[in-house]
Amino acid sequence: MKKIKWACPKCGADANKHGKGGGEKCFENPRHRECQGFLCECSNEEPGADHGQTHEDPCPEANCYHCGWGGVFPPKPPKLKGWAKTAWDAGWRPPAGWEP
Repeated sequence: MKKIKWACPKCGADANKHGKGGGEKCFENPRHRECQGFLCECSNEEPGADHGQTHEDPCPEANCYHCGWGGVFPPKPPKLKGWAKTAWDAGWRPPAGWEP
């Protein structure tokens, strides 16, 4: 199971940190030095240890307060086409090292 770094896919923000462009480009607080950054906002009180860091346990409610991105993290790989895309949407996850 490959772990994916918890960071906004659009701007690279981490939890409680600004992403690309720093404070001047912050969507939430353009005039403040503080930023909530990239957060999991799931209502699950006890997420698994790998929650949001693997495709097997994605975070369905990830939000970035630096750039405004929101969605499922990690997002599905962008190169999936045809049967692989259909299979992914149905819940299939490729074995380690698999390339489309």
